[in-house]
Amino acid sequence: MTTNAQRFELIETMRADSQGQISLLSGHLQRLQASALALGFHWPGYVAIEQAIEAAFLHMTTSSGQTRVRLLMNPEGLTQVTTAPLPELQPRPLVALASLTLDSHESLLQHKTTHRPWYELTTQWLTANQDFFDLIFLNERAELCEGSRSNIYLKKGNYWVTPPLACGLLGGVMRQHLLKTGQVREAILTRTDFEQPDVDLRLSNALRGWFDVQRAESLFPGRDFP
Repeated sequence: MTTNAQRFELIETMRADSQGQISLLSGHLQRLQASALALGFHWPGYVAIEQAIEAAFLHMTTSSGQTRVRLLMNPEGLTQVTTAPLPELQPRPLVALASLTLDSHESLLQHKTTHRPWYELTTQWLTANQDFFDLIFLNERAELCEGSRSNIYLKKGNYWVTPPLACGLLGGVMRQHLLKTGQVREAILTRTDFEQPDVDLRLSNALRGWFDVQRAESLFPGRDFP
C-alpha cells in the first residue's frame, strides 16, 4: 500500500466526442489498472470505473463539441470524475526545451499521478505563455524524454520516432496507440536531434491526438524557461 508520504492520486485525462464516447477508453483503463497494481492502490475493477465516467456525463450539460474528462483515483480505489468543454487547439503551437533535467531512474515518471514536482514550474510558465503547447525535457544523458503534458516525436527519414520509456517518460495512451498501429517507432533521441533546424516535430496526448508543432527559434534552446 502507499504510505502517507506517497499520498497522491492516479490521473487519467480523456477526450470524449459529442456523443460521450471515449475512443481510447480501453487504453486509459489498462494504464490505470497497471499503475494501481504497481503502486499498491486498490483496483475497483473496470465496471466501477466505467460507471463513474457514465455518471459524470449524466450530470453534464449537453455539449455539441469535444469534452475533457478528468478522472482521479485515490489509494483506496475511490474515483472522482469531472468534465469540461475542450477548446480548439491552435494550429502549430510552439514548443521548446525546458532547462530542468529529468532523472530517467525516477519510477514515478512512468505513472500518471498528482505527484509531479518536476513539472510544477513548467505548468505555471505555460499558463502565462499560451502560444506554447509544451516544454520538452531532457534526461541526465541529454536524451529527449517528454513534455509536461505530451509525448514527443521527430521525423527521421521516412519514420516518426519517439523516445523509449527507459529514457524517463510516461507511456501516453495516444503514444501507445500510435506504436501499436505502426505509425511511429521507438528510438533514443538527443538534444542534437531536436536542434536540427529542418526537423519535423509532433506531440501527442489523449486530449489533443497527434499534431504538428513548431520549435520556437527565437527563444531556443529555452535558457529562460523553467
